[in-house]
Amino acid sequence: MTDFKAIKGFTVQSIATDPVPSAAGSWASGGNLNTTRAGIRGAGTQTAGLAFGGETATATTADTEEYNGTAWSEQNNLNTARTLGGTAQNAVQTAALAFGGSIPPDTADTEEYNGTSWSEQNNLNVTGAGQGGAGIQTAALSFGNTAGGKNQTEEYDGTSWTAQNTLNTARAYVAGCGLQTAALAFGGDVPGPTASTEEYNGTSWTAGGNLNTARSTLAGAGIQTNALAFGGYTGTAYSANTENYNGTSWTEVNDLAAGRNGLAGGGTASLAFAAGGDTGSRTNVTEEWTDFSGDTTQTFLNEGQVYYNTATDLIKLSKKVFGTGAWAAGGNLNTPRGGHGALGIQTASLAVSGYDGTGDAMTVNNEEYNGSSWTELANVNTGRRGQGACGTTEAGLIFGAVEGSTAVAVTEIWDGSSWTEVNDLNTARGNGGASGAAPSTSTLFATGSTAPGTFKNETETWNGTSWTEVNNVNTARRNCGSFGIVTAAIIAGGSSPGILVESWNGTSWTEIAELNTAAEECAGAGISTSGLITGGAPGVARTETWNGTAWSEVADLAVGRNQLEGSGTATAGLVSGAENPSGGRNATEEWTVPESISNVSVDVD
Repeated sequence: MTDFKAIKGFTVQSIATDPVPSAAGSWASGGNLNTTRAGIRGAGTQTAGLAFGGETATATTADTEEYNGTAWSEQNNLNTARTLGGTAQNAVQTAALAFGGSIPPDTADTEEYNGTSWSEQNNLNVTGAGQGGAGIQTAALSFGNTAGGKNQTEEYDGTSWTAQNTLNTARAYVAGCGLQTAALAFGGDVPGPTASTEEYNGTSWTAGGNLNTARSTLAGAGIQTNALAFGGYTGTAYSANTENYNGTSWTEVNDLAAGRNGLAGGGTASLAFAAGGDTGSRTNVTEEWTDFSGDTTQTFLNEGQVYYNTATDLIKLSKKVFGTGAWAAGGNLNTPRGGHGALGIQTASLAVSGYDGTGDAMTVNNEEYNGSSWTELANVNTGRRGQGACGTTEAGLIFGAVEGSTAVAVTEIWDGSSWTEVNDLNTARGNGGASGAAPSTSTLFATGSTAPGTFKNETETWNGTSWTEVNNVNTARRNCGSFGIVTAAIIAGGSSPGILVESWNGTSWTEIAELNTAAEECAGAGISTSGLITGGAPGVARTETWNGTAWSEVADLAVGRNQLEGSGTATAGLVSGAENPSGGRNATEEWTVPESISNVSVDVD
């Protein structure tokens, strides 16, 4: 019998849970606490968390809240309101432990939570606050303290506390995680923030690898050999730093969205939460940490994988999905201008020459963008506006343009340090469309104008040495938006009627789906199957994206403008400058579309 699978096909893996991201961990927004506070303590997991105690802007609180992975709900309060106490860090939501803290004054009170209410238990032997904690409700560990020698260690067996061997480094406001017989203590105040880490084996403490950032009043999650430290106070600033411990050393990973101390933590080093704290004022913000990169028990997301989920009885596919794009302000140009050349990507782009708004003057200035600010580099030889541009910050090309009221054919090449004139266009013109995603050795320039009021349909291609005339566009125009490469490009909009779009296949132009709204003196970015057009006259903010078939209106620019110029891609674009209403503008905006790999069901009917 023929084995069809051996001829064509593949094995569909059967797994009980969907694949997870393998990328480095990061924080994302979660649901806000109902009570804004700092000095709060936590337990549980990212989807079944607990937060209790703390201090609001006016008083110590006994408030308790449960987290379901989406939102917090208020529960029965602690019997004793307190702040900066201890917690059995690895306890679950329905069996938690609170001990010590400041009412004020400091307390030794211990309470157990059963998922509904708190009940008082036998007190700590040493009264104080700022304890670190580890373990679970029936086998917990307390270490460090604001009182006594500050190095106290006590074990809880579900009934009472017993003194154990002390920390090597006395401290308070220390973080902890792990189990009673395999715990981790890190950070704290000695006085002064410390980076010291110690490991507990159920009997005594030994030194571990130090934190990279010394801090106190931080939070933790995880186990002794795979822990997470986040937030805290460095002595001069609220910290957003997050570090991962592998049982030997700490590694800096992605930060919290904002620095804060006195926050609650819970969960594991793969799935944690951070809630509340002090950023300079009390906060109720929750962030969720996701990092499966070091978890060998997981199946990781890979684009295109097909699998069968045995729990849901569904065939599924892992595919790339895109979120909603938005514009955000970038660093301003040093020299305001419009109609300049733009080339490169969002984090490494050039703004070349252009009209600076002074009479007929064209600036020769050349600036480089690094993702946050612009730096002036070597000037071009011929000042101009309306030129085409392509390439990178290390190897760029500008060509054609208008100098005053006269069109020019001059082409210049950039080697990363200076501009050199090379062979001219065959037809002098400016305000045309270029394949901006192309390299400096192979590009295209189409349409434009030779003088005010003229429209051109010429197309020329560049091979790294010279220009060659090829087939013309169907509709002559100027001031269009454009994107693509020498064998696959798009020109869109331009002079009246301003909605026409044509596609280049390396040989000829074809009219395709029109823009939703007319656009002239607009900017473009991307490739022939995924691009965008934005801005235009008279000071338009509109943006449309192209998916290879149709145009869709998306988020507007913050600043409506014309004669702006674009670079980058349809998911990570950049626009800068403008000429409206009269002088040049220096505004820069960055376009970003978030993307991720997600698991989706496959319809097999």
